[in-house]
Order: sequence, then structure tokens, then C-alpha cells
Amino acid sequence: MDDEDLFYDESDHDEADGPRGDDGASGESGSWFSNLTPGRRKGLIIGAVVAVIALIGGVAIALTGGDDSAEPVVTTTIATTTIPKITTTTEPDTGPAAPLTGLRMTDPGAATRPALAVKIDNLDTPRESAVPQAGLSKADVVFEEIVEGNITRLVAVFQSQSPGNRVGPVRSARTTDVHLLPQLGRTLLAWSGGNGGVVAAVRATPSIIDMGHDAATPAYSRDRSRRAPHNLFVDAGSLWSRAPGEVTPPKPLFEYRAKGEKVVAGNHPSIGVDLTWGGGAASSPVGWRWDPALRLYRRSQNGRPHEDEAGPIVSQNVVVLVTEYGQSPADLRSPEAHTVGSGEAFVFTAGKVVTGRWDRPAAEQPARLTTASGEVIKLTPGQTWIELPRAGGVKPL
Repeated sequence: MDDEDLFYDESDHDEADGPRGDDGASGESGSWFSNLTPGRRKGLIIGAVVAVIALIGGVAIALTGGDDSAEPVVTTTIATTTIPKITTTTEPDTGPAAPLTGLRMTDPGAATRPALAVKIDNLDTPRESAVPQAGLSKADVVFEEIVEGNITRLVAVFQSQSPGNRVGPVRSARTTDVHLLPQLGRTLLAWSGGNGGVVAAVRATPSIIDMGHDAATPAYSRDRSRRAPHNLFVDAGSLWSRAPGEVTPPKPLFEYRAKGEKVVAGNHPSIGVDLTWGGGAASSPVGWRWDPALRLYRRSQNGRPHEDEAGPIVSQNVVVLVTEYGQSPADLRSPEAHTVGSGEAFVFTAGKVVTGRWDRPAAEQPARLTTASGEVIKLTPGQTWIELPRAGGVKPL
């Protein structure tokens, strides 16, 4: 497979970008400068001098080392650039507990709605990128799975919070999803199609309610400021309004610690984890680092802080399930994660890591996380990212 195959997925319902308008800039002329006060003239002159000095410095840097064609950075150390402020939410004192976070819900009306899973693009290369995504900060759970070219794709699951009318970029499904989603119960799936085998498998799965581009076209829109196919977004509220009346909330995937309850015995202090996916020109290494001040894990990708349109991506928990991959029966290029079975687990929560096992006997059941002694590993209430790397792709720190 050549690089072009990695960047374009012909199974998606993509459409070519139309012409892009030029940004027009208008200037003014005349005697405006002479009409300014002496103080304003002096300020403008000083500002212009500073700007010229900065421009000269920037040109010098570009001539001595800037190269847009350089290989992508592969280190997963989080960059030391200034990170935008992270907004945290306060859990209400009363209200129903969200099944996928363990937190009390600020919107009791959302307690009865089903889970909405959205397939989200995660291509991130110097040539083209889906970053920043939209809506990830509002997800209860995010799965990260490997697709062709050792690129990863995200399955963001929403229920307790609404991500609003812009979630994406939405991309195509894989046969991995057919086995991954039934653990949530009947789930709405937002996706942009797939090859014939994938489409048939998705539509034949009783627990998946098709809310893809073909089934709910009015809920989707193209952002013409972005390059196709990384520009398809969906309105979450529109999809929930189309849900069948008999659907129920998702099943819990994890158990959560009560307030003041300690992390299970056998834990070790940990600053986080580095993850790799198998290498390749478009494969993006990931890092998670514990921030003790925020009591959250910060995510990096390709050595840079990973952000969506709301700001830096953070999570209360990072659950790493070492996963075998086989070949998808629907596409010889595409790997399929074997998420039913068992394997090694690394659970990062509250600045600790617990090493144990995951066991998932059937697609309709979530993975059970246990220590070597058989104790259940409970999580911190809040958002959870579930990472699905192959063996050898995990480096706890």
C-alpha cells in the first residue's frame, strides 16, 4: 500500500472540495498618519520596528533549520509549549449516575438516552491531518483502534453530555466495531460508510442502530475550510432525536471507586504511558502524562499536545488493553481487533498504574479488569480512554 492509500480511504463517502474563495484584504490610504496625535505616531513607529525585528529573526530561523518536508516527530514526550487552560466541571450533589462515567449527571433528562458512538478520524501527518477534532472533550468513553497503515481511528461514545452540533471528522466503520459496540447495548452509530462487507456487517448487527451518513444525511455537513475527507461533521442532537423510542441507556463498562476509596492494592506510582501502533509513515505515537495539579491525564500525539477544538485532550482514566489483531474478513488491507477474549491490561488512574488482565467472554459483555489476585480494578469516576495496542506497543512510565 502506498502513502496515498494511507491518507485517502475510498470506502468513505467523500466528495471533492469545491473552489475556495480568496481572503480579500483591503487597505486604506491618505493622510491618516498625519492626523494622529504625536503619542499615537510614536507608538505606531515603535510597533513597526518591533515587528520588523521579529520578522528578521523568523526568516533567520527558517533559513537555518525550518523544513516542512522533514519526517514527522516520533517522540511521545509532551511538548513544553504553553497549553491552553483546561476547563473542569463540578459534579452535582444529586442526580442519576451516568453509566459510562460514574459521575452524577448535570442533565437528568439525558439519563434515559442511548449511547451514541461516532467514528472519528485521527490521521495526523505533516501532509494532512484530521486534528483538531471536535467533540472529544464531551465523550464519556473513547476507544482507540488500529486501522490500515497502523493509523488509529477513534470511537467516541457520548451519553451523559451532549457534544452539540459539531462532532468529527466522521469516517468509515471497520469490522472491529461490530464486535466492540455490542457491550454498550443498543447503540446509535454515526459513520460515513465503508466497503460492502463492512456495511453489511454493521447493518446485520442487532445492537447497532445505523445513524450513518446514508441513513441520516440531514444530520451531517461538510466544513469547506477543511480538506476532504477530513471535513464531515455530525449533529449529535439530531441523531438522538431520531433514536427509536424503545432504546435504553448503555450498560456500565467499569466499576468506579467511591469518594475516598483507594486504588486497589498492587498499584505503583506512574507518570503515564507511551503507546505505539506498529510504525509507518502515518502511524502516530501517543503519550499520556499525569498532571497532579489537575488530577487528569494529558494526551500527546506525535510529540505534541493533542487538542480538539475545545482545548487539550485530558482524561481521568487511561485503560490499555493489549489486543491481538487479525485480518478483517471484509477488507484484506484492514486489521481487525480481537476484543472478545483476554489479555494483559494496564490501568492508569489517579497517578497510579495497576497491571492486571482483561477478560471479555462475549461481545455483549464488557471487559472485566482484575489484578493478578483476582480483585476488580475500579476506576476514578469520569472520562475513560480505552487504548487497544498490540503486544509490544505499551511502555508504562
